[in-house]
Amino acid sequence: MLKNYILTALRYFRNNKVTTLINMLGLSVGISAALIIFMMIHFDRSFDRFEPARERIYRVVTDGDGWKTPGIPVPFAQALKQNSSGIETIAPLFDLNGWNTKVTIPQGSSSPDKVFKKQSNIAFADAGYFDIIPHKWLSGKPATAFNGLYNLVLTQSTAKTYFPNLTPGQVVGKVVIFSDTLRTTVTGVVADLEAKSDFKENSFISLNTVYQTGLKKAYQTEQWGSINSANQLLVKLLPNVSKATVEHQIASIFKLNAKNEKSKHLLQPLADVHFNPDLGGSVDPSVIRNLAILAIFLILLGAINFVNLSTAHASERAKEIGIRKTLGSDRKQLIFQFLTETFVLTFVTAVFSCGLVPLLLKVFSGFIPDGLSASYLFGNPGVWLFLLALIALLSLVAGLYPAFVLSAFKPVKVLKDKQMSASGSAWLRKSLIVSQFVIAQVFVIGVLVVNKQLHFAKEKNMGFRKDAIINFYVPFDLDKPNAKKQVLKQELAAIPEIQAVSLGNQSPAFNGTMTTEVNYKQKGKDIKLDVASRSGDTAYLNVYKIKLLAGRNIMASDTASELLINETLAKQIGFNQPAEAIGQFLQFNGNQLPVVGVMKDFNQASVRSVVTPLIYFSAPKFGYVMHVALQQDPATWNRAIAKMTTAWKNTYPDMDFDYAFLDKNIEKFYKEDQQLSLLLSWSAGVAILISCLGMLGLVIFMTNRRVKEIGVRKVLGASVAQIVGLLLAEFTKLLLLAFMVAVPIAWWQTNKWLQNFAYHTPLSWWIFAAGGTFIIAVALIIVSIRAGKAAMANPADSLRAE
Repeated sequence: MLKNYILTALRYFRNNKVTTLINMLGLSVGISAALIIFMMIHFDRSFDRFEPARERIYRVVTDGDGWKTPGIPVPFAQALKQNSSGIETIAPLFDLNGWNTKVTIPQGSSSPDKVFKKQSNIAFADAGYFDIIPHKWLSGKPATAFNGLYNLVLTQSTAKTYFPNLTPGQVVGKVVIFSDTLRTTVTGVVADLEAKSDFKENSFISLNTVYQTGLKKAYQTEQWGSINSANQLLVKLLPNVSKATVEHQIASIFKLNAKNEKSKHLLQPLADVHFNPDLGGSVDPSVIRNLAILAIFLILLGAINFVNLSTAHASERAKEIGIRKTLGSDRKQLIFQFLTETFVLTFVTAVFSCGLVPLLLKVFSGFIPDGLSASYLFGNPGVWLFLLALIALLSLVAGLYPAFVLSAFKPVKVLKDKQMSASGSAWLRKSLIVSQFVIAQVFVIGVLVVNKQLHFAKEKNMGFRKDAIINFYVPFDLDKPNAKKQVLKQELAAIPEIQAVSLGNQSPAFNGTMTTEVNYKQKGKDIKLDVASRSGDTAYLNVYKIKLLAGRNIMASDTASELLINETLAKQIGFNQPAEAIGQFLQFNGNQLPVVGVMKDFNQASVRSVVTPLIYFSAPKFGYVMHVALQQDPATWNRAIAKMTTAWKNTYPDMDFDYAFLDKNIEKFYKEDQQLSLLLSWSAGVAILISCLGMLGLVIFMTNRRVKEIGVRKVLGASVAQIVGLLLAEFTKLLLLAFMVAVPIAWWQTNKWLQNFAYHTPLSWWIFAAGGTFIIAVALIIVSIRAGKAAMANPADSLRAE
């Protein structure tokens, strides 16, 4: 019996190729989207699930006034070890220098040293880290590997890179030099993690090196008010100790050591690390949720097409059903037959969708997590179980209503040609068409709003110069600062194509956080504030054309002796006019420093964030970013970069010159929004395609049913335009109704999305009008082409049999 049902289904598909193709296209899009999104969710949820007692592992994070960071003050790690209970393991993890570290492997006098450029994932840690993130030790002992200064533990793959011909045991005792200043000795080698983790460090320098060497000042080991997102702390609680208990202890430690601090320091569960973008997580749950909703919508669009076309073609199958019932088929058998047809079509479509997955993974590579490939589909049983469940569910959702409608036909009436269509199916088809175009119009309006906001963000005056500015990192030398970067700065300043050069830390706006603490105690006030910080030399303001509202620039010095503040900080302290702040003193890093100037506010991050209080101070000795203002004429840029490269090679011959234009870095602030725009554009296009395909199928069916009516109207004098207008009238009403329903939904969703931005574009009326006009125009053009073909047919052909 099942074989007969399958053969009947295949025969029906062969005889109705256009309808079958439309259904397959619609369903394949939904299945492909659902499959990829499930793979992404399944992949992301596999991160950091291997750690023993993972439910007791947390990261200490900072929740400030309008900002969050996974970083903590460096002295807090030691204080927590000395003043806490209920914690099994405490594991500080302080990043060395991001992604651009030079590593040198001494080879002795017989051969030149090996140099490895752009090394990353290097951190300061102690044995506690390996109690929380377990690695198998291949050589060395975890109890002693971190006891001394400048001790180093490598992962197996990194050891193989630096010492390719040595076993893990032979690597112990070898010397590794970081950035020409940090000479370390290997004391252990651990296996690489086989499971996926957000903690990807591969080189671990003993934590004591930070606290007992010249790095103390660079890492601000005594400054409770300075927080850097690169300095993190993991803890594992004892069994039956609550998160709230430890958070209370943390609050007490900060109350004792950082009085009047407003920031909160909380425990972030390990399971949340991967899914919290506010704290450096690589996955935004809202994006995953929106992708899942998108997949559901696309599946619904395909299912709607199937239901529409199946019920519309009911009259063509009426006699088939009547004959089957006359020959003894009962309703259950007919329902099973039609569900089998739906299942076969869905199964074939699912196979086709699996073939599309590798292509779609490349097309949407910007959304796909690193490490996720087509092999994940074919090698993961969970994905196959999901696919089978999706096929079964979709077969029921798309096939159940048509099966019940078709199987309900009465054989006597059908065979007498008295019942040629399903009761109530016309109303359902109209409702489903409206639903399809509501979804499509919401997508189109969403694309327009997102693109308008992106244009607003890119064109906004951020309060500083961002065009023709080049930034690049100089080698890490915080342990033993040297004069090379100052020599490089002087060489760059002598290049005619360069307007100005400054050496400091980060640019005015960057993708991260640098905060510190200042205290104002004057005129009866005692105000302690967490503020953003920038530091550098006296040329910084000139490079970025940052305006001073009052006062003067700082004087040149190696360490902070004067402060510049922004107007937001001046207002928060209580000054009504910028000039009132000049000459006032702020306590910073344990010293009372005078405010000598007030800067005009500038954005310190993307337009999602408000302008926060900020200080600027002199510290070029510890600068690690060079800020270069080129001439405004783009024709001179290549010459300038060539000369900058030569100057770099003269100063750092062993390192590549890597630079970036500031405006391009700022564009990266909106990478997720650009991806959202791309996703919505594709979704809108697919939704329009599926909706128009469904409408086209219905138009073909409608014109075929009304072919004799059209012939009679032409014989009686109706023009082609009149007939096309008659056929378009019903669809136009449905499209206008869809627009009226879509506008409030789109306004609600886009307005809600815009609230994520501190500064955003207004929701203009023309966006909704343009989106609706576009959708209606595209749909009516497609309908008109088919209706025009039917209207231009020779009436003699359709009336020949009458």
